Amino acid sequence: MKHASDTPAGAFFSGRSDFPRVRSAEQLPWESIHETVVVDPDVPVRCFSYEDAGVLIPAHWHHSLEILLIEAGGMTVTLNEARVQLRPQDFILINSTDLHSTNCPEHSRVCVLQIPYPFLKQNIPEYDRIRFRPGPCGVPETDAAFRLLLRSLQRCREADGISEPSISSSARSLHFKSLLYELLSLCVSSYLLPEAEREQSLSDTERARLIAVTDYVNAHYSEPVSLRGAAAAVALNPEYFCRFFKKNMGITFLEYVSQVRFSHVCQDILHTDQSVTEILSRHGFTNYKLFRRMFRETYGCTPSAKRRALSARQAPSDHPASSGHPVPSDHPAPSGHRAQSAHQTLSGHRSD
Repeated sequence: MKHASDTPAGAFFSGRSDFPRVRSAEQLPWESIHETVVVDPDVPVRCFSYEDAGVLIPAHWHHSLEILLIEAGGMTVTLNEARVQLRPQDFILINSTDLHSTNCPEHSRVCVLQIPYPFLKQNIPEYDRIRFRPGPCGVPETDAAFRLLLRSLQRCREADGISEPSISSSARSLHFKSLLYELLSLCVSSYLLPEAEREQSLSDTERARLIAVTDYVNAHYSEPVSLRGAAAAVALNPEYFCRFFKKNMGITFLEYVSQVRFSHVCQDILHTDQSVTEILSRHGFTNYKLFRRMFRETYGCTPSAKRRALSARQAPSDHPASSGHPVPSDHPAPSGHRAQSAHQTLSGHRSD
């Protein structure tokens, strides 16, 4: 199976706001994880920022809790059956086993925090029985504190690579962990989804089937993938499987396969200098006409034009201060708020 270990979570159904019921993370097979979260053994989470040039990450899932904060640009996130549009300063919490996809319609910068399931279970024993609300809690001061904690974690992580003789590695690690536990405490105290909203449309069996199908496609997308083979993988007849997939994913199975292949192709087009023909062949995308149409619909240009635009963007500027993404300003927590300490980051930490 191919894993997107470095690909943040991050494609598109109805705008419903309900969130389907799922099996607990303990009940799902570890070997069927689509996105594997690799962690630092000293600090058991991943925290990083990345720039997205518009690559679609098709529906996938993982055991970790993932939190995304948009620093610049924008992102469309499809979470189970709901589509959410994120703009700068917006954040979203993606629970363990939630099917989700992401797409940035413009060049964007995203802060990502991924917390693996074992760490969550160890520190929140009831984790299998709770769900976090996907967005703001509705209290502006609390949401501002949440954003501040995410940014402080990011700055603390970035500062790991900066030589600071006056600050030991142990101090950095302790500071990062203190911010992490403060964020988790805020999640549990202010972002729990009410129990009445956890029982939703999909049954456990339906959810497990969708996860199995997405795993099957991600394991075999570079090979010839048939509808009949996918249906057999979840023990359904092809006719029922077609209806089931379209109803719950909002697109046909073959459209989903094309999305997965297209995502891998675009990653290589944007980040390597290999020929388009070679990339298409490697990822099983045999319909060049379909690829050209999808690429133009996504980026508004040809692959070669997109590559030239990215090269120009990455070229050194005569005015470094005006290049790249704008730095978002922090939203300070009000006096006396419990997350006020998050703003007291280690001296010398550089901003994003």
